[in-house]
Amino acid sequence: MKIIKNILLVFLVLILSYFSSIYFGNLYKNISHDYGTWIDLSSLVGIHYGYVFFLLFIFTAFGGLKKYWWIGFLLIPTVIFEVYFDWRFQYVYIPIAIGLIGWVIGFIISKIVVKLKVMPD
Repeated sequence: MKIIKNILLVFLVLILSYFSSIYFGNLYKNISHDYGTWIDLSSLVGIHYGYVFFLLFIFTAFGGLKKYWWIGFLLIPTVIFEVYFDWRFQYVYIPIAIGLIGWVIGFIISKIVVKLKVMPD
């Protein structure tokens, strides 16, 4: 049953990263001042950063006991993507910062949820 919950969390991460990709892409464009080509690729770039944020946020907040195993396994494609397409490592701090922000928010929410479950009425 825990595996089904984690698989549903993965689908939630994918859906949220798809729908918020334009916002993360615009964030990357504003930080890096890299407007790429004449084609607006901000939604394509934003899927990657949205995936990193929501993966760390949702699995830290709502994952089970092996949430960090899931996070580590699911971040492998993201690391490969980052190494392959950003081979200069000029803006490698952006996914790291987005991941840390997602992890901190998820950690705070997980502590709030645990505290609410423990406190009796």
